[in-house]
Amino acid sequence: MDYISEHLSEEISLEKLAAVACFSPFHFHRVFSTITGETPREFIERVKLEKAANLLCIVKNKTVEDIAFYCGFKSVSSFSRSFKKFHGVPPVKYLEKHKHDCHSMNIVSELRLKNFDQADLSLVSIQKTPAYNVIYAQSLEGYRTGIPKAWTRVLTYARVHGLWREPACLIGLPYNNPGITPYDKCRYRACIPVEEGVELSKGEIKTQKIESATCAVFHFKGKRENITDAYSFLYGFWLRQSGYIPDEKPLMEIYPREIVTNSPKIPYTHQEILEYDIGLPINPL
Repeated sequence: MDYISEHLSEEISLEKLAAVACFSPFHFHRVFSTITGETPREFIERVKLEKAANLLCIVKNKTVEDIAFYCGFKSVSSFSRSFKKFHGVPPVKYLEKHKHDCHSMNIVSELRLKNFDQADLSLVSIQKTPAYNVIYAQSLEGYRTGIPKAWTRVLTYARVHGLWREPACLIGLPYNNPGITPYDKCRYRACIPVEEGVELSKGEIKTQKIESATCAVFHFKGKRENITDAYSFLYGFWLRQSGYIPDEKPLMEIYPREIVTNSPKIPYTHQEILEYDIGLPINPL
């Protein structure tokens, strides 16, 4: 999945993926399909078309042709056919339909973007986030059930293996936009910062380097049902007027030190009121 996400603009063959995963093409196809519920080709096509939908909604200076080639399509016509078949409307109609609610379109039928005004823009600050070495557990089953399971696995591992050192924060990496990707397909990583020397490459728990990034940071405090409004504000209101576009680095949910204790609670599940920073990596337009 990581390899596919990083090489979307290329032709990705089954043989190449199998070699990356160190399987024969036959066994890789069976293993991948069993774990994900999609064949490698189905997964690649879905990720490409979801990426294209996201770009159409949030990037101002790209044409449909730019997005088609960026997402690995050889022509605008083939892209448009595939896009319409997957999303139900051609790219231009999709943009007209969803230009104000790109983080909400599968979540509710009505527009979720509130009547924000210019004063609300001050709620977002531009910050340079540090680099982190983290251990993580990944969920492939969606945000609702997958997030608490991922946090349970990584927090348990950290305590059992002596890696829990009261880090300054916990970091969640939501890889998909639930307004576009079906709930049960959304991918999430629950991350705990650890010392630089810690490296894990096999098993359920692995290590990852999270690069330093320039981020638009919005401090969210509210109930779970208000989370969609927060992302709608950040993507649908602030971003469009900011002079920035999203970077390719993953969005971060940074949970503050206050909830990081010797007996840590699991983000998203044990709190009546959630509080964390949403860090959207950005580049100048």
